[in-house]
Amino acid sequence: MLRSTLLERRVLVLVGGYGAGKTQLSISLALKWARDGHRVALVDLDLINPYFRLREITKPLEDEGIEVIRPEGDLAFAENPSLPPQIDGALRDTTRRVVLDVGGNETGATIVGRYHTLLKAADVAVFQVVNIFRPFSNTIEEIESLRMDIERKSHLKVQGWINNSNLIDWTTLEDWQSAKKLMQTLIEQSKIPIVACGVNPLWAEKVGLAWEPDWIPVERYLNLGWKSSVKGQ
Repeated sequence: MLRSTLLERRVLVLVGGYGAGKTQLSISLALKWARDGHRVALVDLDLINPYFRLREITKPLEDEGIEVIRPEGDLAFAENPSLPPQIDGALRDTTRRVVLDVGGNETGATIVGRYHTLLKAADVAVFQVVNIFRPFSNTIEEIESLRMDIERKSHLKVQGWINNSNLIDWTTLEDWQSAKKLMQTLIEQSKIPIVACGVNPLWAEKVGLAWEPDWIPVERYLNLGWKSSVKGQ
């Protein structure tokens, strides 16, 4: 499968459930663009989950030339958070590429929905990140229910899937194969294409998988606040 041209759009919006790996993927995509010479803004709209906040690695990202935009202080955790004007500016600035890391619940979808008029532009792509080993993403029905809820609250349409199914250090080749099978069924039923897969290069090498063109190399950029398998939940 070839990498979709959707991934080359100027603005990428990553939505999905808790623990899907949106932040790690967002960082990977932003770093790739920055290292290719683009001006890049990485917008942190994951305002709920404290384990995956971008603030802990803001300085290294800024050293790579990436502008990290996020609400500051207590405003980030308000019921109706005050969002920095830099978000609007980045979305309107056609000289910059932007990655939006959206929180994995109804609050995240509602917050990104504030920008839905800007995010319906032709240079924007909305992807749902899927990790079938996380709660509420184990089945086609759960994934599709989440998608419809996100679309309803954000006023945006998911245009592609990113398969980021893993169990961190406990991932096996059988896990990967079962995820691929489920994702293929999801593609057929939803009529939405898969645009990429998030894969840790060290894991792929360990299990003997040859690297494929549509894979996004995902490293562990953040200190995980949890490290436990939820397989079977």
